[in-house]
Amino acid sequence: MAQPFKHDAASLLDFFSQSGRGFYVPYYQRNYSWDEENATKLIEDIFSSIKRTLTKPENSIFLGTVILHDEKNVQTGVHSDTPNLLTKVANVVDGQQRITSIAMLACVIAEQISQTVPKLKALAGSGAEFDALATELTDELPNIRRFFSVEITKTGAQPALKPKIIRAGDVSANPVSDQWTLSGDINNFYRSNTSSFLSKFIAGISIDVIPTDERVGSVLRVFREKISEEVQAADAGLASGLLSANGVADGSLFSFMAYPPTWSNIDAFPPDEQSLYYGGMLLLAVCSFLKNSCHLVVIECLDLGLALDMFQSLNATGTPLTAFEVFKPQIVKAWGAGYSTAIKPQVDRIEKVLETESNSSDKEELTDKVIVSSALVFNGMERSRRFSEERDWLTDTLEGSLSTGVPTQKSVDFVTSIADQAEYFLSFIKPRRSPRNSNTFGLCNHLMTMGLTPNQADRAALCVFYLKDAGHHFAHAVLSVFYSKLLRSQSHAANRTAAAVEFVAVCEATAAFFTLYMGAQQGRFPDSDYRALFQSAAGNISFSSGSANQTALFVKSAFRQALDNQKIYDATSAVAARQIWVDLAKENAWYSRKAVCRFALLASAHDAAPDIGAGNEGLFTNGMANSADLLNCRVWHSSAYEVIEHVATREQPSSIKFAAHFDPTIYPGNYSIVDKIGNLTLLSGPVNSSIYSEWPDKVFYYWHLTTPGSTAAGPTGAALAAALGIGSVPPSLSTLVAASNYLSHLAPLAFRGQAGLHWDAAFIAKRSEHLCQRVFDKLDAWLR
Repeated sequence: MAQPFKHDAASLLDFFSQSGRGFYVPYYQRNYSWDEENATKLIEDIFSSIKRTLTKPENSIFLGTVILHDEKNVQTGVHSDTPNLLTKVANVVDGQQRITSIAMLACVIAEQISQTVPKLKALAGSGAEFDALATELTDELPNIRRFFSVEITKTGAQPALKPKIIRAGDVSANPVSDQWTLSGDINNFYRSNTSSFLSKFIAGISIDVIPTDERVGSVLRVFREKISEEVQAADAGLASGLLSANGVADGSLFSFMAYPPTWSNIDAFPPDEQSLYYGGMLLLAVCSFLKNSCHLVVIECLDLGLALDMFQSLNATGTPLTAFEVFKPQIVKAWGAGYSTAIKPQVDRIEKVLETESNSSDKEELTDKVIVSSALVFNGMERSRRFSEERDWLTDTLEGSLSTGVPTQKSVDFVTSIADQAEYFLSFIKPRRSPRNSNTFGLCNHLMTMGLTPNQADRAALCVFYLKDAGHHFAHAVLSVFYSKLLRSQSHAANRTAAAVEFVAVCEATAAFFTLYMGAQQGRFPDSDYRALFQSAAGNISFSSGSANQTALFVKSAFRQALDNQKIYDATSAVAARQIWVDLAKENAWYSRKAVCRFALLASAHDAAPDIGAGNEGLFTNGMANSADLLNCRVWHSSAYEVIEHVATREQPSSIKFAAHFDPTIYPGNYSIVDKIGNLTLLSGPVNSSIYSEWPDKVFYYWHLTTPGSTAAGPTGAALAAALGIGSVPPSLSTLVAASNYLSHLAPLAFRGQAGLHWDAAFIAKRSEHLCQRVFDKLDAWLR
C-alpha cells in the first residue's frame, strides 16, 4: 500500500527550487488576505533573526506548515494552455498566504539587489571588495528568482520564467482567472492580484509602476520600506558581526560570503562608501538566511480528502501558552516568599490587561506587542514577535537584574516597565477609532483621571489619534516612557502636575517630528530614529540607562538632530531650518500620506483668518487665539474635515465649462502639481462628492460654506453666481450647506474666488510655500 502522505522539514530554497513545479491555489481557497501587520511580522522576524545569529549562530526560523496535494493530471485548459508545460502542479491546501507573501518578498529582494549592484560596481575602482560583493549579490539572483518563478524549458516559452504561484478563479471564464501560458498575453492569463504582480515583475516591470490592489500594495510597501531602512542603517558594528558569523562552522550564516573582505581595507573607505558596503553585506546575509535558515514543514498528500482532514486537524485544537505565561513562574521563583508583596501587584497589572482578550490568538498577539515594545523601551533590545525570542529576552533580562540570585531594584523596574507598557496598550493602542462627530473621548477622560487638565488631555489625545491613524507604531514607544513617568507620579500632586506637562510636550513633539519628517521627503517612516532614542551609546531614554535623559528637552533635541541628519532641517538655526524644510516640503506630494496631510492642513489653518492684503487673496494670516481651533480631538473626528479635496481636480476634467479659468499647466501628466499641499483642502465626504469640478463652481460652494447667514457681508448668492458665470447649481447645495457649520479654513479660498482671481499652477506653488511656512512655524514651536 502506498504511503498516504509524506512529510519533510524543508528550507525555503529546497521548497521553492524543485524543477518544473508550480503551486496552484484552488478555487475554494480564500483570497489573498495578508496586510501590513502580517508583512511587518515576517520581515521583522527575518531581520531580527539575522541579528540574533551574531550571538546565537545556529538561530533559524520556522515558518509553519504547508499542506500540498499534487494533481494526478495537469489539465490543459485549466492549469495551463499547453500540454506538459509544467512537470508538476501542487494544489496548496494550507499555507497559500505564507508562500505567496514569501514569493513577493523575494521580488522585493531581487529589486534591492538590482539597485545595489550598480552602485557597488561604480566603486570598483576604490577597492576590489566592492566588485567582489557586487558579483556575490548578482550570483544570488538565480536562487532568489526560484522563490517567485518557475523555468519552462518547452520550446517557444516566452518568457521562459513563469509565476511560481497562480490562483484558480471563475471556472466559467476562458481562460480561468490564472493559467500558466506558453507565450500568451500575461494580462489575460494571470488575472489574480498576486499572480498578476508576479508575472509583471518577471516581465521586467518596476514594482513602482505595477498596478496592485490595496492588499498586495500594502504588503509590498512594508517589505520595500523595511529592507531599504535596514540596508541604509547597516553600520560597522553589524557588518563586523556578520563577518564573524561568516566564519562560524554550522552557523546559520556560515560562508554566506565567499569572498569576505579585509577589514582594514573597509576601514580606509570614506563613510558613504563604507555604508554602501555594509548594506550590501546585510543584503547578502538576507539572501543566505532566507534560503537556508527559514524552514517549513511540508506535508504532501496523495488524496485531497486526507489533505483537507489534515488541515482541519492541525488548525482546530490547542491553546498555546504565551511567552509571559511561560515566564511568570520564573518571577515567582526569583522573589520566593516576598513575591506576594514585592512584585505580585505588577504581575497582576500585566495579567489584567492580557486577560482582556478572550481568545488565545488575540491574547498571544497582545502579549507579543507588549513584550516587543517592552524590550525596546526597557533596554533598547529589538525582538521580533516570535515566542522563543520573547521568552529569551524575558529570561535573560530578569537574570541579568539579579544579584547573586536575589531581585534588585532593577528587577522591580523591569517587571514594572512591562506592566506600564501593558496599560499603555490597553488605554492608547487597543481602543478602536472613535465614531465620526464624537464630542467625548475615552482617552481624554482617562488622561484627566491621571491629572491632565481638559485642554492638556485633548491636545495629547489628538496627537495620539493622529499617530495611530497614520499607522506610526514606533512613536508609541516614546510616548509610553512618559506615560510611565505619569503613572509613577500619581501619589505626589506636584510631581503629577509636572509629569502631565511633560507628557503633553512629548506628545506634541512626536507629532511635530513625524509630520516634519514625512512632509519633507517621500519614503520610509523614521523608525531607526526612534530606535536610536533607546539604543544610542551617547545617551538614550531606555529605563535600563536611568531616568536622566527621560525629559522632554532631551527628546526634542534628539528629534531636531534626527531631522538635521536627514538634511531636511538645521538643528543649529531655526531660521535656516525653516528655509530648508519649506523649500523641500512645498514641492512634495502630500496627498499620498492622508493622515499626515490632514494634520498639516489643520495645523496651517489653526487660529488663522483670511489674508485680505492685495496679492495674498487665498492665503491665511494669524488670527486671535482660539479664533479657529482646529487642533483638537473633536475636529480630528469631525466629518466636516474627513476628506482631502483637490481644489484643481486630481485628474484633468474631461470637458471644460470655464475655459478662461482653466490652466492646462496644472496637468503635466502626473500628480506633481495637484498633490502639492497648496492644491489641497478639507471637506466632508458628501460635500466632496457633490461639488462640481471647476474653480468657479467650487468658489460658489466655498462661499456658501463660509457664509453664516443672510446678514453676512458680501455678495448675495445670485450676484456671486452671475459674476462667476455659473448657470446651474448642484441640487444638493442647499441641503448640505444647511447641515454645515462655518468652515473657517475655506474662507481664504472663497475670498480669492469672490475677488475674481484664478486658481492656477503659479498660485498653487505660492500657496504650497505659504502653507508649509505655517505648518513649520506651528510644529517647530512644539520641538523647542
